[in-house]
Amino acid sequence: MADPDDPFPGLLCIEPLRRWFDEAGLGSGADLRFERIAMGESNEVFVAYRGDERWVLRRPAAVPLSVDGANRIMEREFRFQRALAGTGVPHAEPVALCTDTEVTGAVFYVMEFVDGLIAGEPIPDELGGPAASRLIADEMLDALGALAAVDHEAAGIADMGRPEGFLERQVDRWQGQLESYQQREIPGVDEVTAWLAANRPSTTVPGIMHGDYNRHNMLFGRLDDKTASTRLLAVLDWENATVGDPLMDLGYLLAGWSDDDPDLPTRAEAVARWSGRSGRQPEALGWYAAMTTFKLACMLEGVYVRQSEDPTREASEFIAQLVLDLIGRARRLAAEGADW
Repeated sequence: MADPDDPFPGLLCIEPLRRWFDEAGLGSGADLRFERIAMGESNEVFVAYRGDERWVLRRPAAVPLSVDGANRIMEREFRFQRALAGTGVPHAEPVALCTDTEVTGAVFYVMEFVDGLIAGEPIPDELGGPAASRLIADEMLDALGALAAVDHEAAGIADMGRPEGFLERQVDRWQGQLESYQQREIPGVDEVTAWLAANRPSTTVPGIMHGDYNRHNMLFGRLDDKTASTRLLAVLDWENATVGDPLMDLGYLLAGWSDDDPDLPTRAEAVARWSGRSGRQPEALGWYAAMTTFKLACMLEGVYVRQSEDPTREASEFIAQLVLDLIGRARRLAAEGADW
């Protein structure tokens, strides 16, 4: 029988958390409770309720791939979100970080609760339905441009990445990672890596990159259901953020867009909007689109291999096929790269 005083064993220790919330000045009283809203291989997310207040608590999964690595990611996420204060990047304000693993078994942090929705497929009616697609895309481009404009040194996070030689490391890093666990033939990989190595941009302007910039990692809302436009309220999931090349985010975002989609800006319109917000003019964007598509394929192949080797899981044939599709897309993007 589940213990009502310990509803999430291995994840949250309620009494130590109550004391920590007291010390952090987060509400008062004994009625602290938690609701689990997201779970995954990497992170767990809870809404914390106390009186009339609520926050979001984010911590590593109970059994992460690396305990030390998972704890460092929590600290990094907190610092990146704190660095966005005063910028034009919508985000959940980080409230408090706990590095004492005695409290609940891992480093965790608390941030403000943002009352919004994910713009999934189809886009919810509460966000304006399919007619809001263009507004959502514009909001994403504006926020991404604002992120690229943030001075990472002035924001105090210059130590949060290695921008020197960042692009030079990308192909070898992800090719090597893929080869370390690859167990099947993936047509087109050699062609893609050869093109990426031969066409790598020679210069880069360092900045903050999110690392997984897509609308499923964002919350949107409308202030007035009848008159207000759909707005991006917060960019979430900063676990892959680093100081690198912001064009990786733009390439990743546009890699799956098509100029034939009437619900989205054309590539030229998107780049112009991003440039207006960032103050930068991107070059070699086709390379970034192909590189980030290849990177995603490598990451997902790792997920598929781990699933295949885990007797407690069933390997996802959807992921297996998606990897092949992504490599196919990377080949097409490479062929079109000169036109970007």
